[in-house]
Amino acid sequence: TTTTKKSPPLPLPLPPSKVDVAIVGGGLVGVAFARALRTNAMTKHLSVAVLDGNPRAFALKREKKGNDEQHQQPRAAPKARVSALTPESIEFLERECGGVWTQIEKTNLGNEFDAVQAWDAIGEGYVRFEAKEANRNRLGVVVENDATRNALCDGLIEEFEEEEEEEKGGQESAKKRKRNLFLLPGTSVVGTETTESSPFRVVKFKSSLGNSGDKESDEEVKTISARLVVGADGPNGAMKRFAGVRSFGYDYNQKAVCGTVELDGPTKTAFQRFLKNGPIALLPIGNGKTKTSDDDSQFPIYANIVWSTTPKEAERITALSDDDFASEVNDAIHGGREYNYQLRKQQVRDSKIINGGFAKSFSMFVAESFAKDVFSFAMDTLTKNKKMENEVREIFESTLNENEFEPPPNIIATAKGSERGAFPLKLKIAGARTHRRMLLIGDAAHVVHPLGGQGVNLGFKDVAAGIDAIENAVSVGDDIGSENTLRNYKNARFLEMSAMVIGLDALQKIFGPTLSSIEPFTQLRSIGMRAVNMFAPVRETITKFAADGGVLRKK
Repeated sequence: TTTTKKSPPLPLPLPPSKVDVAIVGGGLVGVAFARALRTNAMTKHLSVAVLDGNPRAFALKREKKGNDEQHQQPRAAPKARVSALTPESIEFLERECGGVWTQIEKTNLGNEFDAVQAWDAIGEGYVRFEAKEANRNRLGVVVENDATRNALCDGLIEEFEEEEEEEKGGQESAKKRKRNLFLLPGTSVVGTETTESSPFRVVKFKSSLGNSGDKESDEEVKTISARLVVGADGPNGAMKRFAGVRSFGYDYNQKAVCGTVELDGPTKTAFQRFLKNGPIALLPIGNGKTKTSDDDSQFPIYANIVWSTTPKEAERITALSDDDFASEVNDAIHGGREYNYQLRKQQVRDSKIINGGFAKSFSMFVAESFAKDVFSFAMDTLTKNKKMENEVREIFESTLNENEFEPPPNIIATAKGSERGAFPLKLKIAGARTHRRMLLIGDAAHVVHPLGGQGVNLGFKDVAAGIDAIENAVSVGDDIGSENTLRNYKNARFLEMSAMVIGLDALQKIFGPTLSSIEPFTQLRSIGMRAVNMFAPVRETITKFAADGGVLRKK
């Protein structure tokens, strides 16, 4: 067993008085913005500062292990916070962020899935989307958030260290090349200001670290001026607050419980079951190995749980023992005990899930009967024209092509050493995504319900749109913080972001606790799900939209 020595914080250079771009927030989206700026040929000359409140936000680059046998040992259970990255987000990380996805793949801290299956626990309608229908190899990859952020940070830290060595060594190149990257952990923003005519926005901050990287009690307010400030500091971030940008939205009065469990077998399907209080998602995140091995038996098979429910239930579920948590999740996924919702005694006999099987409910029967009646009517009408009849028959047969239900795997345990937590769910949209010499990205711009798995993917789209706007400004000699640059960013994402926010909010309402208590609505909901599952062209369109997640860059 080997122990990894905790890396010390970065030694800090004196913060610059002025930079081209200041990024406030060193989370996933913030560091992605910095990495994309440093990778892009048109923007890599710009000076960039990244400020983050965590004193260890930019720990020294992790040392690579030299012994391959160390990679064969089971790793710790995956972290509870993961993201389901779309193929477009993966392409963005690889192409626009300097091969970051290749780094992530080498860690084996993610697991790809080629199908998404959702079903209604009340009416028992279901729909299944498969990658092959959209001519894709996969619909996405479930990755630990820490793995993605670490890979993004590695390139920034490596560049930072190189510039540091050049300055210390007094190399000739250091005299010719001015430092262009500043990583400033342990900083808390205390204000910001600009004027309509000013070529800069000033960010005021305090630092908890000295130039040596050690903690210090420093109440001195420092400032950094930037031609463009990027607010990536979350929904309650300081940049939005001090700039006077208000947000609107509402609380869903729900919390999402996150945890990691072990499965009794592998799967490449992401599962989501809609319970009466909200959906529970089972996201496969692979096994515990860090390198390919001939014997996989020693490695547990993990999955991440995201369970939306009432705040009271979330507190109860989070506080369960490991054994009880695994049992409760298994019941919620398979419809056991109190999670076997049935509207009528007849439906209990006809449609409950038994031993992982799936029987058809009344709503499925209605959907199938309707489709068959339409098919029979069309065939009777066309019997006089054999050629047209054959053509129409082929169309119907190719269209009415139902995907089979896949029984989800059993949850056999809570992952050893894993943590559980719950966070409140809300819709929160910034009233303005741009302000004078400032643009907002990620959760600072929009917070949506996690049921669509689009949070981080939306953030990466913001990054791509912001880089495009800056690149266009540089190419024509425009000011990167001008109103024209900000307008280009805002317009590029307005319609797509609005449609996604409205769509996710509508899904939350459709499958939320209020409408789930109305019996006629739940039946119609199940009929709709089954109808979508029966019509291949509809499934294909939805699958392509989900896999692509919109166009990140227009190249």
